Amino acid sequence: MSKDRYQVKVPTVDTWRDMVKCQAACPVLTDSRAYVLAVASGDLERGYRIAREPNPLSSMCGRICGAPCETACRRGDINEDEPVAMRPLKRILTERFGPEAQSRLPSERSERKLDHIESTDELGESPVGWSRNMLKKLAATPGRKTGSVAVIGAGPAGLSAAHDLRLLGYEATIYEAGEQSGGMIRYGVPSYRVDWEMMDQEVQEIVDLGVEIKYNCRIGKDITLEDLRKKHDAVFLSVGLMNGRDLNIEGRENDGVIIAVDLLLNYNLGYKVDLGEKVIVVGGGDVAMDAARTALRAGHEETTLSEAAAKHSADDEAEAVYEALDVARTALRLGARDVKIMALEDWHELPATQIEVDEALEEGIALYPSTGPSRIMGKDGNVVGFETKDVASIFDENGHFNPQYVENSEKQWECDTIILAIGQQADLSLIEGTTDIEITPRGFFKTDKETGQTTAPDVFAGGDVAHGPRLLIDAIRDGHVASLAIDEYIQNKKVERNVDTNWTNLEDHVMPENWLKYQREKIPTLPVDRRTGITQVEIGYSPEQGAIQGMRCLECSVNTIFDGDLCILCNACVDVCPWDCLKIVGLDKIAGDETLNAVIEEHTGVALEDINEGHEITTQMAVMLKDDEACTRCALCADRCPTDAITMESFRFKETLEYTG
Repeated sequence: MSKDRYQVKVPTVDTWRDMVKCQAACPVLTDSRAYVLAVASGDLERGYRIAREPNPLSSMCGRICGAPCETACRRGDINEDEPVAMRPLKRILTERFGPEAQSRLPSERSERKLDHIESTDELGESPVGWSRNMLKKLAATPGRKTGSVAVIGAGPAGLSAAHDLRLLGYEATIYEAGEQSGGMIRYGVPSYRVDWEMMDQEVQEIVDLGVEIKYNCRIGKDITLEDLRKKHDAVFLSVGLMNGRDLNIEGRENDGVIIAVDLLLNYNLGYKVDLGEKVIVVGGGDVAMDAARTALRAGHEETTLSEAAAKHSADDEAEAVYEALDVARTALRLGARDVKIMALEDWHELPATQIEVDEALEEGIALYPSTGPSRIMGKDGNVVGFETKDVASIFDENGHFNPQYVENSEKQWECDTIILAIGQQADLSLIEGTTDIEITPRGFFKTDKETGQTTAPDVFAGGDVAHGPRLLIDAIRDGHVASLAIDEYIQNKKVERNVDTNWTNLEDHVMPENWLKYQREKIPTLPVDRRTGITQVEIGYSPEQGAIQGMRCLECSVNTIFDGDLCILCNACVDVCPWDCLKIVGLDKIAGDETLNAVIEEHTGVALEDINEGHEITTQMAVMLKDDEACTRCALCADRCPTDAITMESFRFKETLEYTG
């Protein structure tokens, strides 16, 4: 920004959409604002429909989503407040009207299906193109071809893609190497974080659409990828990252070093894992946090880790498992009493989510940031200790990963087991015999970022095997993207996304009383002394608690609209604004892009450049500037305006899909 001019942006449709930061930040573009406000008003049934429309795995996301919507929430920027608790509010909705509600709260859901939950045409929310109803409308286009698609992997990306493909009218068959669906959610997330019965019910809803899942079917062993390409019109690869990364340091050959994915797999399959009393987890991500927490809890079966590993060998289910986000806390649940996490990153650099860090610390796990591995100490072939050194920095001046260590900072720690939670890598054996699919230097499938299409035109890929480790909700988006791209491929037509917008004047707009005083309430959880075995830690909000939390929403889709013809430049709105959002300045005090220049010239007949050089029109005209980042939608400016030049108006949009060409 120049020294004496305000940088001004003329809003567009994209500007208004981006203003609703929670929706813009959600990879599947869920209108979080709308379902949060539905919880606040007690309209839980409608809130569920809003949350579910763009997200076929909304029940899973209500429990374990990384919630980028919350990270983006503007409430967290007001008075150093915290964001709205969107993920747990979604859980309130799915528990009452999602597929799990039939067994949990049958009196609330009864026999109602998603199709029976009322959909409004008044744009009370802002639906996106891959929403359930929009896909069904696209599928009703006359003259469409039929076809079949193979989906490899029953994880989140594969389930999402199969769901959409069925809505679009295709036969969808999922080929799953394991005995059950869920991918990383089933095998990589400890059961104390996710309800497997709920997950099965959500998957069953997708199966009920007509999706077939072939379990215990390994691609490359039971059937080849080339066979699938001959059998189906297209293939979607969504196998995830199946192997954990190892650590090549002195002493690695000693018994007692475990890869995180193996620990999580065997724990989730119900096998007893003997870790000893003292455990060190190497890594700073969510995987490390959950491994440590699980190690503190007792196992539930009699099979040992070595026996389980032998049973689930490289030719078996273990190889089809994604190393998920949960290793450190898992260590808590396997009988260890002293669990330490050694992370390269400093506190502010930890890749783990804050709630994971907080809960790990709450359960008594010690976390040592800026600590790197030096060597593994052994005796008689068994691990007895771990030597570390202090980390001076992780990244070099170019931002590349290049850890540097402090000289003579070695420390030694006694331990019985070391768990390596330092990343995942793909097993690419499923494409053996295929020559037209390229692999990136990082070991992922090379794909088009906009479509998920690989270098083979009929093969698409999504999830971690295409992009590296990411959130559950990112994998769901990959399924959406790929299904529409597969539809274009089979139909040999482009799908165009159209956007309809709607503005509504809110004559009586008012925020809830004391809405800025409501604080984010900690999500209710089990007491620490009751967090044993597979018992789920998070209890969740009650609807009454959720309503209070929902009232904290700033309603970012409501905007202050100014009518320059009615404004008398009295400055009353500027004076009354408690957040200093508004300012009236001369035209010579602003600068911007070509759009701003065109608007100014259209209104004044003089180019902004000329105005800034001292043209006399600067004494005749002024502009109203607004900082939407600070605005709380209190409407005091509109109430104060003596000429009704200011109105509060809600912005909504609706995306529709149609074929072109």
